[in-house]
Amino acid sequence: MEKKPRIYSSFEEIELDLKILKLEREIHAQKIKMGFEKTGENLRPMNLLREYIGEGNGTTLSMIEQIVKFILQFALKKSEEKE
Repeated sequence: MEKKPRIYSSFEEIELDLKILKLEREIHAQKIKMGFEKTGENLRPMNLLREYIGEGNGTTLSMIEQIVKFILQFALKKSEEKE
């Protein structure tokens, strides 16, 4: 289906359409930005772990969070001792 070209009767109509198109472009840009931000959040290690384990298994997730924190603290302490 071919779209008919719009016929404008005034510069005001043209300006209005240009403003609408500009706003639509800004909305689409914001949606893309939000999509990237959400993707970044979803790829964080703890969020990936939550997805893998499941939201309903909070005890296991809490235990794993504590283990990860312990390992990170241990690794940090060892790296400080080497300096």
